[in-house]
Amino acid sequence: MHSKIIYKFLTLTFLLSILLVPESCTVSVTRNLLGHDEMGGVLKDIQRRGKLIAITDDNPLNHFMLDGEHKGYQYEVLQKFANHLGVELEIIEEPDAHKALQYLKQRKVDILAMDIPSTFDVKHTIEFSEPVFKSRQVLVQRKPDNWRKMKDMKDVESLMVKNLDQFKGKTIVLPAGKETQFYLFDLQHGTGNQLSIISQPESNSAKMIEAVAAKEADYTIAYAHTANALSMIYRDLDVKTPVSPEIGISWVVRKGASNLLYEMNNWIAENRNHGEFDYLYAKYYKNPRWARLALGQKVSNDCISDYDEILKQASSSIGWDWRLLAAIVYNESKFKPDAVSHRGAFGLMQLMPETAKRFGASMHSTPAEQIAAGVRLIKYLDGRLKSRVPDPEERKKFIIAAYNIGLAHIYDAYNLAEKHNKNPEIWADNVEFCLLSKSDPQFYNDPVVKYGRVSGKETQRFVSNVMEKYDHYKLTARM
Repeated sequence: MHSKIIYKFLTLTFLLSILLVPESCTVSVTRNLLGHDEMGGVLKDIQRRGKLIAITDDNPLNHFMLDGEHKGYQYEVLQKFANHLGVELEIIEEPDAHKALQYLKQRKVDILAMDIPSTFDVKHTIEFSEPVFKSRQVLVQRKPDNWRKMKDMKDVESLMVKNLDQFKGKTIVLPAGKETQFYLFDLQHGTGNQLSIISQPESNSAKMIEAVAAKEADYTIAYAHTANALSMIYRDLDVKTPVSPEIGISWVVRKGASNLLYEMNNWIAENRNHGEFDYLYAKYYKNPRWARLALGQKVSNDCISDYDEILKQASSSIGWDWRLLAAIVYNESKFKPDAVSHRGAFGLMQLMPETAKRFGASMHSTPAEQIAAGVRLIKYLDGRLKSRVPDPEERKKFIIAAYNIGLAHIYDAYNLAEKHNKNPEIWADNVEFCLLSKSDPQFYNDPVVKYGRVSGKETQRFVSNVMEKYDHYKLTARM
């Protein structure tokens, strides 16, 4: 009787020890298996192993290798999330979404990051994060062969598929194994099934878009972000006909990975609101240079930066050579949109926060918005200096100097030049000399000086370096 009581006591103690053992002591079946979801084990296991394992598809804009380094939109966003967690990132490519989901359910990977709509037919076994960004599916087709000679784009569009009725009798080619990722039911239903859908083996959306451009296929469907990126390279493509509603592009975890999903959603919301994703989106989906690199195409040596197209468009509003604007950006930030100086100037154009706010930018602005704000400042300076320095080419040096040191000190140097028999309409050895003289009491105490002492050496170097870089760009990059 006594032994039975002892046995029951030991058994109860053993069971309680199992129930009360801390979660951190749970052990995976193998090194690759994650902890149990009901214990919040996915996030804990990622942190314990020191590695986030993510899977994406074979869309090159999501992930590709460049000079031995990983690149791509999904890769870079995932890398930022891994950094947030304090772990390394391992990324796997799997073209077949169904296989990728199997890997997720089998606990071989932590996150699935590819273009899967939230209506996917196995959503009851998975959970979607907050959208990283939003897109829609579009029809990819060629414009008419002679479209450049047509006088009106309405005539061009009249020869293309623009509504549901026009899909009848058409053949759409899609990457094999990805048909269920597209909104095809409405198309088939609306055309009375008079629509042919062909699967192309060993292909992906980018390859199918290239096939349409090469006249190897007439139509395909792709997400707008991918289609838009490739249409910047293949100018004969039209990607403006939507075939789906707007869709959130999200990450996927398996059902029950609540701690990981919670952490992920908070991180996505914070970075999405602060514009972190906007920069990467613009880099890969609005920049033809990076689209070419993702496709493995050669990039012309006359490219200066990732922002050439933005710089060209922005400089046209002030009548400047875009290469001069690029020279300013290079000397300000080396084309780093997240650069922050010790004085607090930030971004590609290195604007101080108050100046940036005045001209429409903030710390969270996209590269395009940063450049636009810098150009507005340049336009403002040009307007203030136009009456003093009539020659537009000479005035650019004054504007560049004022961009660096402020308009007030340029006014002082201009006034000193007038007083001391220097030419106030010429920068080199004239107003430049007087700006340097503002560190001398004899000059900064002069009654014509309103804004006090300053060292002009940095500004002198800045103007010189910008003009030198501009001369270099004129030799290496086309207008």
